[in-house]
Amino acid sequence: MKTTLLRLGLLSALLVVSPLSASDAQRARQGGGGDRQGGGRGNREQLEAQFRSRLAKLLQTQLGLTDEGMRQLSEVNQRFDLQRRNLNRREMMARRELRDEVLKQDSADNAKVERLMAEQFKFERERIDLTEAEQRDLAKFLTPVQRARYLGVQEQMRRQMDQMRARGREGLGEPPPGGVRGRRPPPA
Repeated sequence: MKTTLLRLGLLSALLVVSPLSASDAQRARQGGGGDRQGGGRGNREQLEAQFRSRLAKLLQTQLGLTDEGMRQLSEVNQRFDLQRRNLNRREMMARRELRDEVLKQDSADNAKVERLMAEQFKFERERIDLTEAEQRDLAKFLTPVQRARYLGVQEQMRRQMDQMRARGREGLGEPPPGGVRGRRPPPA
């Protein structure tokens, strides 16, 4: 139950900070199972709505935003969300392709590995460009301090999602990426 609430909470948090499309939300609900306590989907949706509301209030308080500021924040998030998801999808596909090629060991195509490694740097540049463009839009209604706080909230949520994914992989018997089960990779 605790894990279900944590997943629900983080999913809901992402809905506020970076809203999902209706199809993404539906897939998340279908893949998430449901409340095993008998409350069903209605209870889950109610919990999501409550969490979204609490997170929005927390974000509004931390950033000191008016209702109009929250509306503007939501609009900016929606504009950049599709681009960010597309970038993440392309990066994930390239990483899988790179991993598959490297696993071929001696029969790996060096030119393909080189190209895929170069793409990883390109994705990082695109991510930086996207963040800079988003920051320019946010600067139209947020102060630098508010934008810094907002970046902190986003980073904290990404870390929590990464930790949740890692725990999920460990629960499935998979080692965490970049490390051996039971040992954490060195901090970056």
